[in-house]
Amino acid sequence: MKLYIFLIFISSLLLSSLTFGGSPPNSRKTHKNSTIVGVTIDDRDASVEIREKHDKKGNVIKKSFNHPFHFTEAGLADLLSSVYYKVGENIPDKEEKMVFWTDELKNIISPIISAFSMANDSQDILVFSSPHHDALGHTRNYFSMFMTDNELNIVFSTIKCKKSWLTDGRAIQMNTYSRDSNKYIFKDPLDVKRGFRWRLVPMEGQRLAKERRNWLIIDFTYYGDSNLFGRAGSDDSNIISEDSIEAESSERVVGIEEEG
Repeated sequence: MKLYIFLIFISSLLLSSLTFGGSPPNSRKTHKNSTIVGVTIDDRDASVEIREKHDKKGNVIKKSFNHPFHFTEAGLADLLSSVYYKVGENIPDKEEKMVFWTDELKNIISPIISAFSMANDSQDILVFSSPHHDALGHTRNYFSMFMTDNELNIVFSTIKCKKSWLTDGRAIQMNTYSRDSNKYIFKDPLDVKRGFRWRLVPMEGQRLAKERRNWLIIDFTYYGDSNLFGRAGSDDSNIISEDSIEAESSERVVGIEEEG
């Protein structure tokens, strides 16, 4: 009888682990071989995170990003306001639409500036934004940002994606509607080759990465003044946001969670 009860108990535990998954909802791991090492905002409407990728041995994959980079608030707002997209393919009469609304930019500009000021040359910035301006429901943008030389790269996983009770069921159940829902719902922007129902539309001084209609590159040299939008460097106390949460190494972040 005791053995029977014990077997039932073990079976229940296995079923529970299969149902809810092995990773806790507050894990700092996100996407494949990626770790969040810093967060500058994380609420229901937006999250801005500093992310680094690791190889199979757990070593940081070295990049050559021009980080840290210190954007000016007006400069970054101007750049993001110039990002346009078009819904559908081969439809000439479709007009370009702005990716970001004004109120949305007000919410994410400062956290993005803080994240760029703390990131190193192997870390990109993951941004999740859910503005409240669509008549049919809230929409979400999810993208990666990083600087290479004098160019800003913005790589989208999704643009103006509608919230869905079907696709968001797991996130709703786990009460992880902002940052942690990203890894369950959206793909890593750098792994997405194309948007299913949209494509970015380059403006002057912009281009798409080769064979990537979801990857926009903005060349600062087109505008002449190299410091028009900000500058690279290790320190600039006049630009860094005082509300930012300082980025830590991935080992330290994981260590804190294991201790808790």
